[in-house]
Amino acid sequence: MLTFLIILITSFIATALSSMSGGGASVINIPVMLSLGISFPLATAAQKVSSVFWVLPASYNYLKGRKVDWKFLISFALIGLIGVYVGAMVVLSINQRVAGIIIGILILSLVAYVLMKKDIGIVETKIYSKFRQFIAYVFALILGFYESFFGSGNGILFSIVTFKTKGFDFIDALGYYYCVAFLWEVLAVIIFISKGYFSLAVMVPTVIGSLIGGYFGSKYGRYKGNKFIKIMFAIVGTILGVKLLSGL
Repeated sequence: MLTFLIILITSFIATALSSMSGGGASVINIPVMLSLGISFPLATAAQKVSSVFWVLPASYNYLKGRKVDWKFLISFALIGLIGVYVGAMVVLSINQRVAGIIIGILILSLVAYVLMKKDIGIVETKIYSKFRQFIAYVFALILGFYESFFGSGNGILFSIVTFKTKGFDFIDALGYYYCVAFLWEVLAVIIFISKGYFSLAVMVPTVIGSLIGGYFGSKYGRYKGNKFIKIMFAIVGTILGVKLLSGL
């Protein structure tokens, strides 16, 4: 029961913060699960299962009342599935510490960039260049791969990509990302469970905590608007980047 409560509360807090920033709940959830004696593959699988349940409600909260580019959303998600599959295949062999350092540097650089650009992500802009819009699909493979083997901060990476290629603001970016992530997480879950990584004792509290945290976190983020999300983006992104670099 104690383990159940620890996982549930941790998942709630981590997902609430993630849903308001794109920072990634796994960077909090997985270390806690590992400290409880849960294996890395099973902790990753539980995190993916929980995402399947909370990302669509979060996406709905952000995109409600907004015009959705379904062609882009569906195409990006499908292309990214290739990356998801490859990422899931290498999740057990990649050096997580090296990946953490590289991604930590990248995320801190992106946070610094966003803070220097006062208007980025605050308002939607029109992108007329077809080439810039096409470039977004190239990143689908990269982000799909990253989603399945690490995942933390992928919403931050997606946001930066779509700011520059689609003219999204923060609300758009998080709404699209969580919708795209649903399909990616489903494939990752199928792969992990097919390899035997499944436990109701771990996954049930993770799903419950994440579902509640993701729903209310995204609802609050949408209510507060782009400036608030940008602040959360910077705070959570900085903490995430430092944590990945330090290995804490």
